[in-house]
Amino acid sequence: MFHFDKNFGLFIGKLKENLYHKHYALQISVSVKSNMGLTIKGENEILGKSFFINSKVEHKLISESNQLTVLVNPLSSIGHQFHLQFGKSNFTLINENLSDKLIETLNKFETSEIDFEKLCELISQVLSEYQCTCESENHFDEQRIINAIKYMDANFEKVLSLEEVAEKCFLSPTRFLHLFKEKTNLTFRRYQLWNKLIKSLPFLVKNSITKTAYTFGFSDHSHYTRTFKETFGVTPKFLITKT
Repeated sequence: MFHFDKNFGLFIGKLKENLYHKHYALQISVSVKSNMGLTIKGENEILGKSFFINSKVEHKLISESNQLTVLVNPLSSIGHQFHLQFGKSNFTLINENLSDKLIETLNKFETSEIDFEKLCELISQVLSEYQCTCESENHFDEQRIINAIKYMDANFEKVLSLEEVAEKCFLSPTRFLHLFKEKTNLTFRRYQLWNKLIKSLPFLVKNSITKTAYTFGFSDHSHYTRTFKETFGVTPKFLITKT
């Protein structure tokens, strides 16, 4: 079962066969009934019920029972806050406060106390508690980029040009791109791709991948599929078959 919002997506299901992959999204995965097995490529398997996996880290996650995976846009305010808390390593066991809330919500769904729609609503509330307020001392030297992230969040439905966002930060486009990459380790173009992919999802479930690709500004079927997998770790076909 899948759900996507503007800055996060979530998936519930078993992961009995999972190949090594990496994606742009930050990943948080929790399980109620049994430990999951996380392997970062080249390292030993780690067992646990709650993991944070950093952006662009090659990994595989195995879960014999249903697990909840949340994929977060690293360039959202929520993603930035998770990056500050957990992003210094490839992966980590997430803190009890966050994991307990996610596991409790998943358990309510597993026991039919809530339906999938309510689960998505509760997960959104949990994530919003971690939304970056940009008031801590951690943000002192990157306030202009935080302003850009907040502006992009607030104007998600619009097509924002590089020039418009740079102007909001009182920077030239060239300086903005350099500072953005320096502070986030990601590119402004990647944010734009996330935006287009999220907007394409409702269209995708009713139309072909090729038609979706052309409608939302991708060069062809292959470009859309490649970008989709780089962002979420699965192909568009996987999403369609699970919908």
